[in-house]
Formats: sequence, structure tokens, C-alpha cells
Amino acid sequence: RDFLPSSWRVFHPTWVDIWTYIGTIGIFTSLFLLFIRFLPMIAMSEVKTAVPEADPHYGGRATGKEPAR
Repeated sequence: RDFLPSSWRVFHPTWVDIWTYIGTIGIFTSLFLLFIRFLPMIAMSEVKTAVPEADPHYGGRATGKEPAR
């Protein structure tokens, strides 16, 4: 055996190598789709309404979103 990289040949995958690669792509895709399906989503409108109340100095002052009287 020659250990010099310059004397190595090009790798030709077998059918086992190809199906292993395809299987890993399939498992990753399946797990990714399950993850985005069951990930608890948070609506931006809920985050925007919670931001003023999250301020420790929030005293219930007007935020500019209340209707004018």
C-alpha cells in the first residue's frame, strides 16, 4: 500500500455508500419537518404586546396604541 496522497485513486462509491447517503438525507429531512411541525410558534403580535409590560419601569403609561378620545 502506498500512503502518499498523490498515488491515491478516485473514490467510487458502492450502492451501500449511495443508499447510506440518501438515507441520512431522508432522516435529516424527516426530523427537520417534525421539528418545524411541533415547534411551539410565538406570534410576533404577542411578542410586541408583551414587550412594554416586560419593562421593569413600565407604569401603565400610554404606548401610543390606545385609541384617541
